[in-house]
Amino acid sequence: PMSQAIPQSEAARIAHFMGLRGWKTIDDLRLVNRVESGLPVSTAQAIAKRIDPTGEHLEVYDLIPKASYYRRKEQKKPLTKDQSEKIFALTKVFAETLRQYHDDQESASLFLSRKHPLLGGRSPLDVARDSTAGADLVLKLLDKAEAGVAV
Repeated sequence: PMSQAIPQSEAARIAHFMGLRGWKTIDDLRLVNRVESGLPVSTAQAIAKRIDPTGEHLEVYDLIPKASYYRRKEQKKPLTKDQSEKIFALTKVFAETLRQYHDDQESASLFLSRKHPLLGGRSPLDVARDSTAGADLVLKLLDKAEAGVAV
């Protein structure tokens, strides 16, 4: 459960956030290996719920096509490497947003769902969800904000 103490390493924190088993022992390399070998289907559902509990701005089918989600779930297969990388990138964005908003889920979700002028009027969530390059751009925006640059 999320009420446990937040892990010390960033890799463990992200693994915990994604609901991965054995998150306490996950370091950077183990996390990379988990993503490359395919995250569990349950991770997609967990991330969608954590980022947007109401499902108003994000649901699991925004992350993985519905047919693929159910097929992989039924066959007990992990997500593809591409799907896993996309979810991992989005998770990093949300984890960083949460960190900057001092774990205030509501404020973090509001920032992610609100259209942003530096993102061409798109929301950080839309930009981060659409590609790993988009997720990187949102992380840069968050870095600038943390450094005190007006964003």
